[in-house]
Amino acid sequence: MTGLLLFLGALLVWVLLSERLQRWSITAAIVLTGAGLFAAWLPGDTGARIDAEWVRVLIEATLAVVLFVDASAIAVRWFQGEWRYPARLLGIGFPLTFVLGTVVALVLFGGLNPWVAAVIGAALAPTDAALGLAIIDNERIPLNFRRVINVESGLNDGLATPVVAFCIAGALADVDHSTGRPVTSALVQIGIGVAAGVVIGAGTGFLTRVASSARLAEPLLVPVVPLAVALGSYVATVGLGGNGFVAAFVSGVAFGAANDVERHAAREHRHAPLSDRELLTFTRRTAQLMALAVWFVFGASVLSRIDLQTVPRVLLYAVLSLTVLRMLPVALAALGLKLPWDTVLLAGWLGPRGLASIIFALLAAEEIGGPDGDFVLEVVAVTVALSVVAHGITAGPLADWYAARHPASDASPAVRDDETI
Repeated sequence: MTGLLLFLGALLVWVLLSERLQRWSITAAIVLTGAGLFAAWLPGDTGARIDAEWVRVLIEATLAVVLFVDASAIAVRWFQGEWRYPARLLGIGFPLTFVLGTVVALVLFGGLNPWVAAVIGAALAPTDAALGLAIIDNERIPLNFRRVINVESGLNDGLATPVVAFCIAGALADVDHSTGRPVTSALVQIGIGVAAGVVIGAGTGFLTRVASSARLAEPLLVPVVPLAVALGSYVATVGLGGNGFVAAFVSGVAFGAANDVERHAAREHRHAPLSDRELLTFTRRTAQLMALAVWFVFGASVLSRIDLQTVPRVLLYAVLSLTVLRMLPVALAALGLKLPWDTVLLAGWLGPRGLASIIFALLAAEEIGGPDGDFVLEVVAVTVALSVVAHGITAGPLADWYAARHPASDASPAVRDDETI
């Protein structure tokens, strides 16, 4: 009960002081993680226990909703514009970050199981735009650059999901000394997830568009649909024996494509009752609240149990993960595009590790178990904690620096805060 009160108190403080705190480069992740740490340090069992059933449900539901809303809001519409650099970041930068992260983990942590190293590399490959809102929300920065960062972070966690699942299966196969059954099972689960996601997302997206256009549904209630689809696609796919996270991401892509009400309304000469943004606002806000709860759990249940003085190599890996292992792939992905050096540098630095990495690590710790699972969680937790602080305090000054060098047109619309998780 004390832990819940602390979470609600920290949430209230953040909401009421958010504008001022953001000016001081204090993000929601910093506030909620700090509150979780404080809860863990209080006498008695006030923090959230990582093995509690409600924590597992919160973690899985949060990732499913975040994957869905990111995919449905970004995947189709924004690739119709400036697509080359986001495509390169996802098709070149992301795989290179994963591979380099795996190789460096094997070098730094001698004797580490290669599959466990791959889990670490995959869990730390996706980025989190919500930790860099000082740049994403800054209208003085060119819109194309802000969209590139937002598109990349919105989609790379979905790309990482099947990779993490496959690597966890490989680690389990090594632990069990099996003949690859966990790996085969993972591939089957991913396949079921893709198929279920397409069917559920496209079907519900089509029904939502038809019901809205024909005025069969109450407009104020329609925004509940995406949340129900996100959770429903996860639960239904798990029930079918598939990967629910893959299904949530794929269903988001399919839902966004099938329910593009503005495009279909223009083609069919109909009035679009709700824009895509209005349709997703409720789900996006719900995902943001769930994400804040996960940050609190991160501080109370994960970060509070790590002794940084005993893990110098983990700290070194965290520094490398946030710099070289991110910035080098981003630079290689930009080759041939003739981008300014400061654009490539800032894009490389803007690779904060956040919510998706935490959840992937928690799932790995639960499924792999033992020292290997705990080690994955430790490495990811230290990296994310360092990222929260480093990217949180530098986003504001870097935004001012970049805006002075590349001022945006006053007519450029903002990438709104409600378009990031």
